Amino acid sequence: MHLSDLQSERDEWIKHNFPDDELVDSILGATEEIGELSHAYLKNKQKIRGGSDDAASEIAMADAVADCVIYLAGVCSHLGIDFGTIVRDTWEEVRKRDWQLYPVNGITE
Repeated sequence: MHLSDLQSERDEWIKHNFPDDELVDSILGATEEIGELSHAYLKNKQKIRGGSDDAASEIAMADAVADCVIYLAGVCSHLGIDFGTIVRDTWEEVRKRDWQLYPVNGITE
């Protein structure tokens, strides 16, 4: 699935299920999911609260990543930005950086 398609499908689903959705809902949702990702990783690392089950922790982390992407698509919708385009364009800039060769700024020094 392309990110732009995900964004469109998500927007239709949101209109139906949460018609009063606002930018803050997407921002807080993404933040919550990052917290869930951190929680699953930390408990696995500490081997507590069920964190000794690597497979379950990986599933929880993967789910949090996917949920975060969905919420970030919502942020883009509220900002009037095409999610696929902004990720592609930003990646084109980021991938030019070579932090091994240019440890100060990634590009020239």
